[in-house]
Amino acid sequence: MKKSFFLLFSLAFIVNFINAQVPRKVVVEHFTNTRCSACASRNPGFYTNLNAQSGVIHLAIHPSSPYPTCVLSMHNPSENDGRTIYNGVFGGTPVLVIQGIPLSTSANYSMPSIFTPYLGQMSPASIKIRQTKFGVDSIRSTIIIKTMATHSLTNLKLFVALAEDTIFYTGSNGEPRHYDVFRKSYTGTSGVNISLPTTIGDSVVYTKSSPANLAWVFARMFTLAILQDGTTKSVVQSESVAANSNFIISTPTGFKSQIIDGNNIAIFYSEKNIILKQVIKNDGLYLEIFDVTGRHLFSKNIEGLEENINVSNLTEGIYIYSIKNKQTIIKTGKLVIN
Repeated sequence: MKKSFFLLFSLAFIVNFINAQVPRKVVVEHFTNTRCSACASRNPGFYTNLNAQSGVIHLAIHPSSPYPTCVLSMHNPSENDGRTIYNGVFGGTPVLVIQGIPLSTSANYSMPSIFTPYLGQMSPASIKIRQTKFGVDSIRSTIIIKTMATHSLTNLKLFVALAEDTIFYTGSNGEPRHYDVFRKSYTGTSGVNISLPTTIGDSVVYTKSSPANLAWVFARMFTLAILQDGTTKSVVQSESVAANSNFIISTPTGFKSQIIDGNNIAIFYSEKNIILKQVIKNDGLYLEIFDVTGRHLFSKNIEGLEENINVSNLTEGIYIYSIKNKQTIIKTGKLVIN
């Protein structure tokens, strides 16, 4: 009798252990703008509050309203606006949406209490992200959503984004750093339909790739996933993978080392000129300049050890440069014109 009771107790323990919900991570979508003075005033307190939280996921989105010339918004205006409209907060910044629920704009963003209602909750789903880097020109993200407990969830949406963990740019509002900046969505701004398996332990996998944009610092890119109710928009589970973490580097076969060392080429902006200097003269180099949307502006052959290229016709902002030799990219980066 004791033996039977022990077996039944053990079986019940195993079943309950397997059918166990997991902590629901908290995600905050932060709608801000580099030209917004209110953002410059309120964001520092918010970031101090955010950094004091344990494991809260953050994504900064830059809508075009009320400041359409924000350079971070202009990089991908349709998706920055689309995600803002999806959350029902288009028209003003800064605004926070926590776990899919817009926070009152009158709330004190520096107070830990804004997160309190969402802490300690559980979820029947877990998310893991596998982020891989192929060569130098693409990112592949694999999202694994696993059923951890019985549930009755239907009509789920999966939103997957690529973001840059830090961008160093001083906008007109004076903010010099911008964190977890939304760059691109794999799934559209409202997400794709996902069916969470009913069998505990089963998973659904979503995989997508994207070529890198010249405006991105590849080593700072990371993947973020939000699983939410398609009707109420409440978050079921979320996850992100740290920039340069779990990046598996795979190099295409036949790849050869560059003959020209990009470290021997310096490029910077000074007094209405882009200045390019070479330690050793390399023939056949040319410079290309793009705006933050990826639109090609001009090309210039590099003929000497030092080139001074007048760019007084360019407006203030961030620009992308690419130094090439034939079809080989030697060096890329950002230039701030001011």
